[in-house]
Amino acid sequence: MNSKRKGDKFERAIAKWFTEWSGYKFERNRAGSGAWHSNKDSTSDLTCTDEKHAHRCKISIECKNYKDIKFEHILLGNKNCDILKFWEQAYKDAKRSNKVPILCMRYNSMPKGEFFFVVGNALAQIIFAYPPVMAYPFMTISTPNHGDLNIFMASAIFKTVPYKAIHKQAKFILRERNEDA
Repeated sequence: MNSKRKGDKFERAIAKWFTEWSGYKFERNRAGSGAWHSNKDSTSDLTCTDEKHAHRCKISIECKNYKDIKFEHILLGNKNCDILKFWEQAYKDAKRSNKVPILCMRYNSMPKGEFFFVVGNALAQIIFAYPPVMAYPFMTISTPNHGDLNIFMASAIFKTVPYKAIHKQAKFILRERNEDA
């Protein structure tokens, strides 16, 4: 499977995951299709297209599906660290659309349906408020430009943290950010 088709398939799978988790319809952004609620939403890989939620949705979702993701590159200070590049893109796209970034990434040999759910510290605070999530593996990585990245298994998020809590925290983060500006 070529990388474009692989990426498209992963985006469809993540859109389905977010739809099931949130109860709202999420779809891939396809330039020119009119599939997103507004132009500002076209900066991320996925957008909420649900009539009840699309105009209020405060998260920006970036999807990355690579052959290999090397976590050790962060510790080695590798300038070409994919994780940091992925987060930088997610962060910039979210900022441009006044949303909060979520990075969904996976590598080829991960179990089917599983991926890494990556968020910054402010969004992670609400995840840590749900103690059952602590029963699952997770990691926090300090980055040079964006503070801590918190990496969870998607299955742990799906089972323990309600989407509404994440979305409410995203709205709070944006309100704080806008008041500080």
